[in-house]
Amino acid sequence: MKRLTSGLVMGLSCLLTSVACGQDFRIETDVFYADETEPTVSTLTLFRGSTVYDFMGSDEQEITILDINRGRFVLIDCKRQVRTSLTTDQLLRFAANLKASASGSSKVLVNAKLTESLEDDGTLVLTGTRVTYTVKTLKPPNADVVKRYRAFADWYARLNATRVGNLPPFARLQLNGALAKRGLVPQAVTRVVRTSNLLSTDHLLRTNHLVNWQLTNTDRKRISRAGDYMATYREVTPVMYWK
Repeated sequence: MKRLTSGLVMGLSCLLTSVACGQDFRIETDVFYADETEPTVSTLTLFRGSTVYDFMGSDEQEITILDINRGRFVLIDCKRQVRTSLTTDQLLRFAANLKASASGSSKVLVNAKLTESLEDDGTLVLTGTRVTYTVKTLKPPNADVVKRYRAFADWYARLNATRVGNLPPFARLQLNGALAKRGLVPQAVTRVVRTSNLLSTDHLLRTNHLVNWQLTNTDRKRISRAGDYMATYREVTPVMYWK
């Protein structure tokens, strides 16, 4: 399974250029659909300086590398031994096209307006007409972690939106902003998407995040191996990569 996305542009450019090297950290993520007890997808995300390495699956079936300061994604398919790249500018244009072409019920998701509330136990809830997020939160050791996590989460939301069947990124971007302004990162997220058809069931997605504030020697070897793949695997267009 692959994941897959004026003033606004200027603000995002500032975010990109302001992310600097800081504390390395790692996040293990398990994704569950509905009431499943076994994760459908598991990932390991390594933050090293201004670069984020995301390894999907225990056998690293896909590696996604985000160079925040250069504004570039590299996607690596380890089974086929191919790679491709996308720029953050391309993802911004894709998101803008989503908004411009939205019609009917999709407009509600594209123009999501979420109401925020923070409960006494630190749970953050964002509620909208079609989408609700309930987030168990964690306070990182410093503000730099919050900034880097938000950059990662924002760009990955846009990247994921390019995958067929995924939601537009805009509701998730609001969640990322709500977390960042409170100096928080997620420990667990429950997302409920209500369908436009009242006879259909809601779509429930749960993610659990295990955060550690340092990389292991094995993590550093993974990063080195990903660099080798970037240097040796054949480069293809995004269209060929997703075939």
